[in-house]
Amino acid sequence: MRVLVTAFLLAFVATVAQTQQTVAAKSAPSAPDPPPSPAALIAHAKTLELDTPYVAPPGDPLVHHAAGFAKVMCSAAFITGLDPDFAAENVGYFTAPYEMRAKLGKPVVDREHKQVHVRVPGGVTRTAVYLGDQGCVTLPVGKESVGFKPVKLKSSLPDASKQAWPTGDVLADDPPPTELELAKVKEAVDAAFDPPEGKTAALVVTWKGRLIAERYAPGITEQTPLESWSMGKSVTATLMGVLIQQSAYELWQPAPIPEWQEGHDLRSEIRIADLLHMSSGLRIKALEDPDYDPAGTYPDHLYLYTGGVTRFTMRPPGRCNGSRERSGGIATPTRS
Repeated sequence: MRVLVTAFLLAFVATVAQTQQTVAAKSAPSAPDPPPSPAALIAHAKTLELDTPYVAPPGDPLVHHAAGFAKVMCSAAFITGLDPDFAAENVGYFTAPYEMRAKLGKPVVDREHKQVHVRVPGGVTRTAVYLGDQGCVTLPVGKESVGFKPVKLKSSLPDASKQAWPTGDVLADDPPPTELELAKVKEAVDAAFDPPEGKTAALVVTWKGRLIAERYAPGITEQTPLESWSMGKSVTATLMGVLIQQSAYELWQPAPIPEWQEGHDLRSEIRIADLLHMSSGLRIKALEDPDYDPAGTYPDHLYLYTGGVTRFTMRPPGRCNGSRERSGGIATPTRS
């Protein structure tokens, strides 16, 4: 009898072990699929394209680079407060590539009129002007002023020096959580500023809604305005959310752009949500596209910054709106 019981127990243990191994094998995470190749991405995108012509941004690319350079230098000089020579060497390569700056004239900073001028050899001079609360704007070619009246903004927010972070500047004075390894946090912060040639301007580390570390380069403080770049997308989305909450718009309504609502324009089907998702389907060429050709036409993505923001409304549809495939992966452009 004892032999039978022992045999039964052994069989039971073996069965349980085998079952556990089978369950473990089934529950083990499978290896992630390899990312699609550029050729596969391009082929898939072609299946979603509409039969609409591509119209390249007009004008000389070097003139557009000069516009971007003037804007970057204007913001650096009159908003951030950087030395112009430092800014020309280290700031804003996205809209004014460094290799293109060598082909342009040295930026002329007019502090009296708060303007920056960049001359294209043998061509025009692009000018960016500081407009106070509206920041810096590059003037259209041949224009001496902007097409709107700058206004002084009045904040209704309470004094930040008396408000707790993140809505204000007052930090918690209680000791940091014990589960934090502050030595490791410091190592991470040190790494962000090493080597110095990386020109890191500022770093802020948050953890569970609490600011646990911050550091700034010489000449930069927590009050220094820095370039926002694509952080402007989050600001735009937040402002649109406020307007929707106030019933000024509805999330799924057609985008309120008059040029798109005329006749049988396919862009009339683009909704506010599509723009916020960066899935409007507008035909946009960008540097990040897998089939981008540096020797080709000037990228639409950059032209939205350097050619005038109103050009955004003139881009033709390229893909069905609402699809996850994005034309250039851009959102409604904003000024930094």
